[in-house]
Amino acid sequence: MARIAIDLPPLARGLSARLLVLTIIFVLIGEVFIYVPSIARFRQEYLSQRIAAARLAALTVEAIPDQMVDQALGYELLRHAGVRAISLKREGSRTFILADEMPQAIAATYDLDGAMIFGLIRDGFETLWHSDWEAIRVVSRSPKDRDPVWVDVVVDAQPLRRAMLEYSERILVLSLVLAGITATMIYLSIHFLLVRPMRRMTQSLVSFQRDPENPATDIRVTTRGDEIGVAQRELNRLQGEVRQSLRRQARLAGVGAAVSKINHDLRNMLSTAAVLTDRLAFTRDPEVQRLAQPLLHALDRAINLCAQTLAFARADEAHPAPQRFALRALVDEVAADLLTQSDGQVGWRNAVPEPLEIEADRDQLFRALFNLVRNAAEALHGANGGSSAPARAGLITVEALAEVDRVTIDVIDNGPGLSEKARAHLFEAFTGAGRSGGTGLGLIIARDLVRNHGGQLSLARTGAEGTIFRIVLPVRRARSAAA
Repeated sequence: MARIAIDLPPLARGLSARLLVLTIIFVLIGEVFIYVPSIARFRQEYLSQRIAAARLAALTVEAIPDQMVDQALGYELLRHAGVRAISLKREGSRTFILADEMPQAIAATYDLDGAMIFGLIRDGFETLWHSDWEAIRVVSRSPKDRDPVWVDVVVDAQPLRRAMLEYSERILVLSLVLAGITATMIYLSIHFLLVRPMRRMTQSLVSFQRDPENPATDIRVTTRGDEIGVAQRELNRLQGEVRQSLRRQARLAGVGAAVSKINHDLRNMLSTAAVLTDRLAFTRDPEVQRLAQPLLHALDRAINLCAQTLAFARADEAHPAPQRFALRALVDEVAADLLTQSDGQVGWRNAVPEPLEIEADRDQLFRALFNLVRNAAEALHGANGGSSAPARAGLITVEALAEVDRVTIDVIDNGPGLSEKARAHLFEAFTGAGRSGGTGLGLIIARDLVRNHGGQLSLARTGAEGTIFRIVLPVRRARSAAA
């Protein structure tokens, strides 16, 4: 069967496109952090070159006798140096070397010696910002002279600004190309490593949700050893377990529906058989009496099984109708019903304190306790059934303890404990029974009844010393009469 088609977002709005856009943005942000110091360094190098060229022009002028330079040569020296004016400063003296037509105003003066990176960045953006500057003054020490010589030049601001803008444009183009290449490689890597497997997992999840019984909706497991591979294998395992659970629940629902339909007629037939068997028990024939008692017990167990199965098949229990009552009296009623069915083979001890009262639905709590007590009695009967002289007599004890925020009720037996299989499937119908021929429905019904009161039913202990099932009810439903 083909997979069910689902509507996944298009690539433009998918995870791959978002990763592509985010990658481009992050690369451009990284380029901004690279551009800021690089533009400052570019400006510094530009001005340092003008200082070096101006020093060479000054050396040329100083080499001429009397430093008499004609106007044409002076203009050529200034043009090659890229400055408007050159002057030198030595210890205690200042020499004016060359000058062209001077600007009306010097916009700013910069000293390149000892300039820090943040100062260079500030000066660079200041130059870019001011498009109306005509000239700036730059001072720097000549690095090649043995004696200290400072070169002082006047530089046109606009050529510097245009060079910086052209450099910025080259950086921008390079950044966009780099961002595109990087983003494309990351996009393809993420798409094949993450997005495509996640799309397949999404497809499988949605298809499984729509048709969980169709094996074609299972995720295809790969041999990947990373987290995606682990997720695929775990999803495949989960889908198989859920499918098995759904099939098991469907079978149980079918059993419940069938039992619900035949329960009335079946109980009537069993009740009629029980009445007839009960009459046989009063006959004077000892052999008939001996055979009638086991038959009567078998019929009672069959009737109880029908009642339990019908109760389990119900969708949910009625909402509790809480009332105040003495817990010890309720436990005595449970014991009375138990003793009439156990033929005195199981001992009983009611250890619930006399003053303890509880607020709960009396009928529902009776059913929960009776299911637990009956399970304990059947476990004890099964443990002693194969031995004519059991090592110890079976005993069931019910204890209760009122605390500040809860009341705890323990149903204790001194039987052999639950098997490993019973503990592994404790609250599962037809698989969690602790004895041969059991259904496990009584424990599930008891748990649901306790949960209906906002409490919890759990296995507190099991082993060779016996088993303890514990009911915990919240304080809002449990109070002591002494309080």
